[in-house]
Amino acid sequence: MNTNQPYIENYFSYHRRKSWEVKIGDSTLGGDYPIRIQSMTNANTLDTKSVIEQSIKMIHAGCEYIRITTPTMSEAENLLAIKKGLSAQGFHIPLIADVHFSPKVAERAAQLVEKVRINPGNYADKKQFKQLVFTDKEYALEQERIAERSLPLLKICKDNGTAIRIGTNHGSLSDRIISRYGNSPYGMAVSAMEYVNICHDFGFHQIVLSMKASNTLVMVESVRYLVSLLNEKQWYYPIHLGLTEAGGGEYGRIKSAAGIGALLHDGIGDTIRVSLTEQPENELSFAKILAELNKNQPNNNSFANQEIAYNPYCYSKRTTVNTNGIGGKERPIIISNHHSLQAEDMNLTYFEDIVEKQHENSMIIADCQEEINTISIRAYCKKDDKRPIVFRKVYHEKDWQTFYAHTTADIAVLGVDGLLDAINIQNQHFSQEKIYNLLLDILQACGLRYSKAEFISCPSCGRTQYDIERIAEAVKAATSHLKGLKIGIMGCIVNGPGEMADADFGVVGCGNKQVSLYKGKDAVSKNIDQDKAVEALIQLIKSEQKWHEN
Repeated sequence: MNTNQPYIENYFSYHRRKSWEVKIGDSTLGGDYPIRIQSMTNANTLDTKSVIEQSIKMIHAGCEYIRITTPTMSEAENLLAIKKGLSAQGFHIPLIADVHFSPKVAERAAQLVEKVRINPGNYADKKQFKQLVFTDKEYALEQERIAERSLPLLKICKDNGTAIRIGTNHGSLSDRIISRYGNSPYGMAVSAMEYVNICHDFGFHQIVLSMKASNTLVMVESVRYLVSLLNEKQWYYPIHLGLTEAGGGEYGRIKSAAGIGALLHDGIGDTIRVSLTEQPENELSFAKILAELNKNQPNNNSFANQEIAYNPYCYSKRTTVNTNGIGGKERPIIISNHHSLQAEDMNLTYFEDIVEKQHENSMIIADCQEEINTISIRAYCKKDDKRPIVFRKVYHEKDWQTFYAHTTADIAVLGVDGLLDAINIQNQHFSQEKIYNLLLDILQACGLRYSKAEFISCPSCGRTQYDIERIAEAVKAATSHLKGLKIGIMGCIVNGPGEMADADFGVVGCGNKQVSLYKGKDAVSKNIDQDKAVEALIQLIKSEQKWHEN
């Protein structure tokens, strides 16, 4: 497959992507419907009472679809009890069974709930971290085998009016896909498209697609690849957006806003889930803010389409001339009106002085003008123009979460395209120091600049059997100061080892109140009591000379 079709209609004006409507129970997503909000329970699926109680909290918080982990046939059968229990209390929300590994479980769940999520990497394919070699004929035969294994599910879904989410995860691409396409955004898109082709050939179109990764750049690029491949075939299936393993707290929200917000600004996204290592009902309020990012954004053609000065499928910083420490090979810098911060990080004077010195040599985008939006800034970035870009904007939001959601999305859509050299953000309602620290987090969330340790932390689900939220907070408290360190804190083995494959160290749930410790991709200690996990991890980190001195 080659990507010859643009992923959006106009790179310089906001247009919401055209998508087909998919009915999920009594709710429809896609088309002109609002962006739908969803989340996932983390109670044990066999604990009917807890799942129902948690689901009701999620519904009251604004959840429109509830996903429930369904690892075995026992959990699949219990979905009916959960559904009946919710209905008895007056709640008729669509339920989604989250299935990994077992086609039979998916087939049973599809008879009981409104939607089934399958993962192409482990549904009828395999991931054993092996390098495989296929001839073209052998590869085609593998595709035929997978198609044959998938047909019973498609028939059941068609007969029952059940939708399917084809959910590709960067951390669980099959050995077959990785061996041919690499562990890459393009490989993720191809993995999904193989299943889309199977569904399309069968005449089944009630599908939703997602590309998820813990790396913002990988997530954004994979979705763009997927949409481009769909456009080539003129297939407009709706897209589910989510950045997996974003973590918790404010940084988890910022990282989610970076990935989801960048794509929403592109006009892509029909349903979203903000994945936080917190209780699921906490995800909904921030998801609502993101869903309304472009609520009042007019579709316009103020800027004609032209050749773009960047590759939207592979990050590369735009070539610019270094001007007074901005641009060139320098990382994106933060221009603050507070000189004490500048002196520490940039060795620059007040912003007004920078404008005066650089107005002829730098491209300063004043985005506070109504006729200029973040997407349209791309139009200023001509290939032959080497001036560095200073993104300057005055925000007026009084609510901190709303402010940083909007700021993150605006910066991310430029940052992931390599079009950002410096940022100056102002909001009279918040101190310059608070804004400065926010911008450091945004740059780190986009993978553009690191100022502290990075954590890959899954939101957990019914498969998690240890106190991941407490462990994650303890790990962060003990290691956040280790700039450049990358740690994964994962609930289970489904996506854990794969999603944190580029982490330096990791914690992965392996049993009841037990975890395994990883160094890189290798498990070095298994079956550790959760109460001893943090100290054991710290000792493992200290055993590395690079981190011992910290």
